[in-house]
Order: sequence, then C-alpha cells, then structure tokens
Amino acid sequence: MHRTPGWLMSAFDRTIRPLLWDPEQILRGYVAPGDTVADIGCGAGYYAPALSKFAGPSGRLFLVDVQEDMLKRSTRRLRRASDATAQAVPVLAGDDRFDLSDELDFALMSWMLHEVERPALLWENVGEHLRPAGKALVIEPWVHVRRRRFEEEVAPARELGFATAEIDDILFCHACVATRMV
Repeated sequence: MHRTPGWLMSAFDRTIRPLLWDPEQILRGYVAPGDTVADIGCGAGYYAPALSKFAGPSGRLFLVDVQEDMLKRSTRRLRRASDATAQAVPVLAGDDRFDLSDELDFALMSWMLHEVERPALLWENVGEHLRPAGKALVIEPWVHVRRRRFEEEVAPARELGFATAEIDDILFCHACVATRMV
C-alpha cells in the first residue's frame, strides 16, 4: 500500500496547496463552535488549523493517521496556529480502522481515500463514529484518482445508507459530502 512520505506532504502543503485551496473556504459551513471533528488521514495537517479554529475552544479535533510522523507534523502545525483553539487529540489508526472516544459531527477525508486498501471498511468505521446527520467531506485529486475510481471509493458510503451530494467547486478535485442518515 502506498503511503505519502511526510517530507513530501509538508513540502506540498507549503508550496502548491496554498495557491489552489483555502482550507477555511473549503470547510466553512461544515464545522460549528463546539463540534467534535476528525481529520481522517490528516497527513501533515494542512486542514487541521481551520478545523480547530471553526470548532473553537469548546470543540475537539481528532487528528487521525496511519503514520506517526504525520501525526507529529499535524500537531506541530496546530501549535504554530494561534487561532487553532479546539482540543487536539492525535489518533494512530490502522489501515481502515480507528477508535475515537467521542461521536463526530464532521469528518474530513482529504486526499487519502485512494490510499486505503478497503474503503468499505473505512466507511463502516466512519459511520460508527458519525452522529446521525453528521457529515463527511471527501476530497480526491484528479491527478491520482479518475472519476470512476472516485465513484468506487464513495459507493460503500451509499450502500451503508449515507446520502451523498457532489461538490464541484474544489479546484482539480472530485469531492462529495456524505451525510449519515438517521
């Protein structure tokens, strides 16, 4: 299974991502003060400061990744962000399983689903942790993931009863919001 090295992710986050994707603009409206959120496959933490800012001091942010190095990079990034105020909890995950102590209002899965060997198992795990009506935002890059593969990655969510809606305004990405139905 392919895993993006931390040095490459950090370099990408410092150079290219800020030119194309504004985390606050992408996440605005999904996270409210006091929410419990997860950045699943958080990588070097590009979205973590925005998630933490929106959840606020009464919120919780789970940083979930299969690589300890990525969790360390995400935690460092949060410490440097002055407006990242949610309680951050790093979680070392298995390939398609993670355990959290709280139910989630929102989960972000950005540029990671194509690295998961069994997406259906990950979707089951996400469903176990999302509150009813909780949302998961999935973003995948066109460069790595063709449209058909993206549909295959999201299909297990639909089979589990998630309602999905496509998002078409994230540059060079396939994206959808999956809502856990009650």
